[in-house]
Amino acid sequence: MITEALESFFYATHIPIKAFDLNECGICSMGYGEEENQPFVNLSYLKDAYFTACYLDPTDTNRGFCIMGPYTSSLQRNDQSLLYKPLSCISHLVSLLHSLVRDTTQIHQGQIGIHGMPLGLYVKKALDYIQAKYSEPITLTELAHDLKINRCYFCTLFKKETNKTFSQYLNEIRIERSKELLPENKLSILDIALAVGFNNQSYYTMTFKKLANQTPLEFRKISLML
Repeated sequence: MITEALESFFYATHIPIKAFDLNECGICSMGYGEEENQPFVNLSYLKDAYFTACYLDPTDTNRGFCIMGPYTSSLQRNDQSLLYKPLSCISHLVSLLHSLVRDTTQIHQGQIGIHGMPLGLYVKKALDYIQAKYSEPITLTELAHDLKINRCYFCTLFKKETNKTFSQYLNEIRIERSKELLPENKLSILDIALAVGFNNQSYYTMTFKKLANQTPLEFRKISLML
């Protein structure tokens, strides 16, 4: 969820941004370096360069904080190494970030659909079911049976309201939950895969790489470096 919000923020503003939990362990980063997922940025002394720190969610400070930047507020710079953002607009950028975090969270928690409309009863119940039981073996047939709805009709509703298939949504939830466990070095990759509902490490690693563009081990290494 946080990764999606930061990704949207970076694509909208082009300001590099990193998120951290309250233990100062990195959650994710966007826009630092040309290499994919590079976890750091090297800066020499830069005049008129700014960073901004804020909570990811002002209504729930336990979710962590982020640092955005560097950017410059000076139009007098003779190079294009830093993106220009006047200081007067920073509060609006922070508000944008908070909105993205809130909206992404609401979508994942099943409160609103992709079109900003309230979810239908069946899809809302399905998302609540997945949130509660993602670590257990879940099948589409079983879920449709519990909801007392035709399997094919449910698939159509779910795709229409979330723009994702049931398996896509379930895998995304499981991968996001696994990201919370990966910085813990005491847990093996297999332990984490099983804890979030995957029945083998290979499929977990393949799914993680597809959704996060890196392996679980690479994510762990970067998280520990941040």
